[in-house]
Amino acid sequence: MNTTFCIEECALEVQREMWDKQFSLWPGEKMQRLDLCDPWLVAAYLGYEVQEGFISGDTRPGYRFGGFVNRDLNLVGISDHQSERAKRFTLAHEVAHLQLDHPGMHHHRELPMQGLETRVPADWKEREANHYAGCLLVPSALLTKAFRSAFNVTSLMLTDEVAWELLGQEYAQLTNSPPHSRALARLIATARRFRGRHFGSLHDLFKVSDMTMAIRLEQTGLVQL
Repeated sequence: MNTTFCIEECALEVQREMWDKQFSLWPGEKMQRLDLCDPWLVAAYLGYEVQEGFISGDTRPGYRFGGFVNRDLNLVGISDHQSERAKRFTLAHEVAHLQLDHPGMHHHRELPMQGLETRVPADWKEREANHYAGCLLVPSALLTKAFRSAFNVTSLMLTDEVAWELLGQEYAQLTNSPPHSRALARLIATARRFRGRHFGSLHDLFKVSDMTMAIRLEQTGLVQL
């Protein structure tokens, strides 16, 4: 079975379990599917303690650690010097290491990360953790529903008309963007209007970086390359 599919299913299975148990987990509260994308709720459900604060240790000059895992204690640490969106991704990424049972992660520290990036990590464990985090924070089904509700189309690809809708008179900046760049996906990730419709941006709705949203839009086929 495709590894990427298995990783996404692992993230979704946790959210399905939480949804099925919502009335016992959060009695009296009206939960939405989007609430279950909160990595703090997911970590608590899985029995992981999350501590937020300063993370000490030696690292590259100019960097501070963004997070760590301690498998023996079921503990995840998150640095408090990051943005809120970076904290969300870092926590989801660290939960992934524990959930996917990555070897060599008993005491593991991470450099800061804003979210999914164009540069693909060399370490397969980091690639898997990134994909799990992206799927947990931005589930395919929820993203598809939000995208179609906002843009009123099943998918988008780069055309002069789409470029004009996104950039107006500056549309040539998009049509002349390098092949396979993420210029289109990033504009769609942050767009607040399209063909006369006004809506909240997708990256704000899911509380992720514009690049994370752009990559998830491409992975789900909502933005056609």
